[in-house]
Amino acid sequence: MKKLMMVSVFIFMLNIAYGQAIPVFADDEEYEEYEGHEEENENEAFVEEGGELLGWGAVAATVAAGTLFPLRRKISFFTKTIPNGKSLFINLLRTLTKWHIPIGAAAVTLASIHGILMYMAEGELTLREYAGIAAAGLMITAAVIGMMLAKNKANSSIRFAHIGMLLMASMLIIFHIIIS
Repeated sequence: MKKLMMVSVFIFMLNIAYGQAIPVFADDEEYEEYEGHEEENENEAFVEEGGELLGWGAVAATVAAGTLFPLRRKISFFTKTIPNGKSLFINLLRTLTKWHIPIGAAAVTLASIHGILMYMAEGELTLREYAGIAAAGLMITAAVIGMMLAKNKANSSIRFAHIGMLLMASMLIIFHIIIS
């Protein structure tokens, strides 16, 4: 009888040590919370992926709106270097001038929604998030200055402030992307 008892205890201990761990809850409420945890992780992953996609959309819109400045500065270089493409560059410059404000507004909106979604997914603020918040703040400030610039296009100090803030925001965006 003693050997049978020792064998039973040994088998029981092996079962505990190597058996499959199955969570067992005596209370149904705890089990429902446990089941909801997997669903919550799926929702967080969906929010995070959507936030990242919006972030890259904001980068694309920022680049599209930002190409207006270097293209205006170098239009004569492009038209002299590639004479056959003069009409292409002029049409591109006209299109970018026409769509600069809506694309810039889309960039600010996408960046803001990106930040909100990523905060919802991660729930913490680190250096990366603070860089993104600062970049979004500079973009919003530059947008307000840009609205003043649209009414007074001859004022070079307003143009300098608009471009300078966006250059600082671009540096912060690049830093934000590198440390992500």
